Amino acid sequence: MKRLIPLSLAILLLLSGCWDSRQLRDITIAKSAALDLLDDGIYQSTISSPVPRKYQAEERTLVVSGTGHTIREARMALDGKVSEQIDTAKLRILVLGEPLARKNIFPPLDIMYRDPRSSLGAKIAVFDGVGSNLIHMKLTDKPRTSEFVAELLETAESNTIVDDINVQLICPIMMDPGEDMILPYIGVDEEDNPRLIGNALFNGDTMTGSLSVEDSTLLLLMKGKLGSATFLTEKVHQEEEEDDKDNYITLRIRDTAASTEVTVNHASDEVTANVKLTMKVEAIEYPHNELTEKENIAKLNTSLEEQFTAEAGEIFKTLQESNCDALGIGRRVLVHHPDFWDTHKWNELYPEITIEPEIKVEIVDHGIIN
Repeated sequence: MKRLIPLSLAILLLLSGCWDSRQLRDITIAKSAALDLLDDGIYQSTISSPVPRKYQAEERTLVVSGTGHTIREARMALDGKVSEQIDTAKLRILVLGEPLARKNIFPPLDIMYRDPRSSLGAKIAVFDGVGSNLIHMKLTDKPRTSEFVAELLETAESNTIVDDINVQLICPIMMDPGEDMILPYIGVDEEDNPRLIGNALFNGDTMTGSLSVEDSTLLLLMKGKLGSATFLTEKVHQEEEEDDKDNYITLRIRDTAASTEVTVNHASDEVTANVKLTMKVEAIEYPHNELTEKENIAKLNTSLEEQFTAEAGEIFKTLQESNCDALGIGRRVLVHHPDFWDTHKWNELYPEITIEPEIKVEIVDHGIIN
């Protein structure tokens, strides 16, 4: 009998339940949220929560906003507009309005980093405008904006248009003096439907510029990222008319090798970064039937290399104008040249350094017929 007492106590401990459990009837589950900075300097917090209809398959969505001088005050204003307690543990997407992103995003995000129930795995993106406008959008094919935006970003990740990033992963980058982040940048099309328009560039926690979808893919490839379905389209016959569709080739990126080498001249205070990218590609669409001859393939490889290298140069120009060290060149200077780092201000030096891209292209496949 005495032997059963410890066993019974152990079983009771295992069956004690969760100390922080919450009943669904007592909470409002936020699936998407937006943080904004309004024209009068007031913060606005917006959440979207699914509200199932009893005995009906159709689902409603509750969207509420609260304002305050701080994000916490705006959050408290939200609590006063719903009957249950707001729970962000299941948050899928956090949208930052561009006016807020142009100021600084860490102070508003600090509330999430301090709350143990926050969903730090939520996707994060910048919206071209007031973020709450995206949350309020009514989509025909998706009942929830959170589902549409999250799936939009997941598809873009597989296409190497945006990086696999979330609320938790951006925190150390914001704190890193030698690297800057890029975040998905969402806008609207002609029919006012949300669409991905590229990436927002940051210096620290402040948005300073943006890159197009095409440039974003090439930048991520130079960062060593490669999704499962990555495509690039390039004009290869420059002498022909611009609108002639036969002048273009579409490539699927099979494999890449990227590297960045940084040299520092202490005497002249010059920093040079050599960014190299080698791509093995498949020509999946090319109207000119010229890929049966090795000589034509070699010429096409050279033409693509020249154009991609020139485009990379323009990308780095945009990054430097935005003071966004997306490649982490400063991190390499900090690690390998600490004395130089300690005596220079990287934010002032980075826009003036030399970045030399070198891109190699090898067409390894061009169809099953020929």
